[in-house]
Amino acid sequence: MATPTITSLGIGTGIDANSIVEKLMTLERVPLNILNQREVSYNAKISAFGSLKTRFDAIKTAADNMADPAKLAAFTPTVGDSDVLSASAGSLAGPGSYSVQVLQLAQAQKSFSNLYGTSDTFAAGTLTFTIDGTNHDIVFGGGSLADVRSAINAADIGVTATTVTGDSGTRLVYTAKETGTDAAFSLSVTGGDANLLSLATFDGAHPNALAASNASVKVEGETITSQSNTITGAIPDVTITAKSVGTTTLDIARSSTSAVDTVKAFVTAFNSAVTELRTVSAYNTTTKVGGTLNGDATVRTLQGLLRDTGNTTPAGIAGSTYETLSSLGIRFQQDGTLLLDETTLNSAIDTDFTAVTNTLTAFGSAFSDLGDQATRFDGLLTNRTDGLSATVSRIADQRIKMESRLELTEKRLRAQFTALDTLVGRLNTTSSFLTQQLASLSALSNG
Repeated sequence: MATPTITSLGIGTGIDANSIVEKLMTLERVPLNILNQREVSYNAKISAFGSLKTRFDAIKTAADNMADPAKLAAFTPTVGDSDVLSASAGSLAGPGSYSVQVLQLAQAQKSFSNLYGTSDTFAAGTLTFTIDGTNHDIVFGGGSLADVRSAINAADIGVTATTVTGDSGTRLVYTAKETGTDAAFSLSVTGGDANLLSLATFDGAHPNALAASNASVKVEGETITSQSNTITGAIPDVTITAKSVGTTTLDIARSSTSAVDTVKAFVTAFNSAVTELRTVSAYNTTTKVGGTLNGDATVRTLQGLLRDTGNTTPAGIAGSTYETLSSLGIRFQQDGTLLLDETTLNSAIDTDFTAVTNTLTAFGSAFSDLGDQATRFDGLLTNRTDGLSATVSRIADQRIKMESRLELTEKRLRAQFTALDTLVGRLNTTSSFLTQQLASLSALSNG
């Protein structure tokens, strides 16, 4: 806290003491100003290292994707008649063409009660739904048809109930929550009255009633039955969703775009890190000003690691068809960034996809390790940032001590000048008194 300026300081001496104190304090504050400048510099470095960590996190993410064969070996299904079925393929699928015939769709059971009037009531009793051999009892306390509906839905037993009201009355509509015969249900009633007991009798003649059924599909003449319209296992890592009865073709082909897109994402992340490293460590020969991390050893280490990892053949692929990134069209430029030649990469994929996958996954693992080395809790960037943060904390402690000392110094200087001012004022008063006395003596002697 600054000491208040004493505006009368210097009256006794005629000296501009306030100005002198301020200039002395300016000199005293030089170490504090230097300390503040150091803090600004360290905070700028912390921010720069934080930006680098973001870049290396992105490298690790992209490298992890490149190290995952599933991200490289995607397959694309093509269906001849999309009205009959749809399909999806995973990384373990294989290329091939198939004839698929949907014989029957899976459907959920839907049953209808008899018609009831709006004033009909139902006595207390127990409704028992049997689903796949298991009984589910619902204790009903009595009430209207709407109350029956609510009791069934509250039980959450695999059957839902709704009411539909027409000119002739109201019905309960029972619907299985799942498709397939395993979800089929029957209903029995104990207790209650005639109305409650009649709920167990479904209207089999209702035009919208549906019997539970399983999906039936033929793939290359082999029949597959499924409780749902989603069929798995017929073709390795391929999921077929039946949509309507009919016959169509299903072609599974490897998608080269998946591998190329994965590599492109890695190249983008790599180049972003290289560019950031170059920016923060640059030196402008014209302005003679260096970047925030110019000359920093950690930056040089990271630049070297990126270059060395990209130029070193990982263990396990030495001597293989594609043992370098450049053999796949991923080449270093003079500025340290990577340039992807998609034509070369696609040609390699078409020639030997397995070898390409082995090389990309090996380099992906290597760069993932590099990213981890840079960003983990005890990594290069974290350690450097922690060290700078500790220094900033020490600077904050030093500032408190220096500001306290400066406050005391200013108080001391002002006290000293005040004392000097008082002393000179007294001397001036004494001098005036003596001068007056001498003048009086001189006048007496002359008289």
